[in-house]
Amino acid sequence: MSGARKFGLIVFGAILVVLFAGIAIAQGVSKPGLDSGDIITVHDVPDGKGNITEADYKRAFLQTWKGGGLKTAPKAGDAQYEQVKEAAINDLLDQAWLTGQAAEMGVTATEREVAAELATIKKDQFKTEKAFQDFLKTSGFTTDEVTARVKLQVLSRKIQDKIQKSITAVPDSEIEDYYESSKESFTTPETRDIRLIVTDKKADAEKAIKELGDDPSDEEFAKVAKKLSVHSSKAEGGKTVATEGAFPDPAGADIMKAEAGTIEGPIESGKQFYVFRVSKITPKETKSLDDVRDQIKQQLLPTLQQQAMSNFVADYNATWRSRTFCSDDYLVARCDNYEGDGRLDAADPKCYKPGAGKNPDLACPAPIALPKPMAPGGNASAGALLGQTQGLPQRPVQPSDANAESGATGAGGVDLSQLGAAAGQ
Repeated sequence: MSGARKFGLIVFGAILVVLFAGIAIAQGVSKPGLDSGDIITVHDVPDGKGNITEADYKRAFLQTWKGGGLKTAPKAGDAQYEQVKEAAINDLLDQAWLTGQAAEMGVTATEREVAAELATIKKDQFKTEKAFQDFLKTSGFTTDEVTARVKLQVLSRKIQDKIQKSITAVPDSEIEDYYESSKESFTTPETRDIRLIVTDKKADAEKAIKELGDDPSDEEFAKVAKKLSVHSSKAEGGKTVATEGAFPDPAGADIMKAEAGTIEGPIESGKQFYVFRVSKITPKETKSLDDVRDQIKQQLLPTLQQQAMSNFVADYNATWRSRTFCSDDYLVARCDNYEGDGRLDAADPKCYKPGAGKNPDLACPAPIALPKPMAPGGNASAGALLGQTQGLPQRPVQPSDANAESGATGAGGVDLSQLGAAAGQ
């Protein structure tokens, strides 16, 4: 994919990236219904940016099919027309919703911040200024429109940061619950320092016991281990550490229950014979809650921040949908006055009858869902707006294909497709 095309998809063709987030408090709709002259009205968006006209839609439609990699604009009745139309409308809603959300949260983007973001994007996505200018010619975007989209990106990231930074504490009750349910992870099992001799023959094990005597020194034990043991510890004079399950039973069990200081064996385990002496016992220890409180907090805090984002997503969608009204020709599922049955308008009604899949003469479209929204501040997936690939511009693909291609994730490596409901649900 060329830098220009990639830039178009990531920054402009997929403004969904900056939208779906917010702990918006539903305040109701101030003026229910459409304002005069609008095809769509999103109430409570400042500076008239919630008043979407037919001219606005035509620009969005142009940018959508160009950004989606189509060679020509689809016509009414074409297989992809409704898909492009819906994506264009959702793009316009995304811009209005984010603008309104940022205003309600007091989030702003300065000209300097926007300019810096645009400079970074151009550096990452375009080899030369000419490549950027070529993109403008082929994408349907003006320089001002590019700047406006970059501003939305900055606002998006700031919204996400504000939500995440609002969660700084973990309730003591959650820390305590986590500690009790995960106590084993804070427990160090019992260990035993031992001197060990392992032989393949019982006679060698008995010979080892005889040579060791009742109370051999460490040097004497090491000498016998080096001569008779087949265990790797013989290089360390037979010195090793035993834990529960480290050695096969019954030898392993006997090691873990033996008194310190006495020679034990030979004990047969499998086809080998064990002779050992426990020299030190370090008992099992569980760290106290106070010892691991900070550690648990650091583990739980990202989860709480992610949950805050998820709650923000749900509230954001519900709030702004309740403020969005669309004329009949531009209804999508994100309009408050939308009433749908879950069927694609372009599909033959016979496609929804029993046995449709067995009829070779029936051309039924695949159910093409809109791409799932992404958290503010993330990277848009390639082709996320229209679900298209550049290699096959005329073939609609599922959003899962686009997500797999991009591997887009948000802050902390979170799977952004899991945050919030998909547009139109």
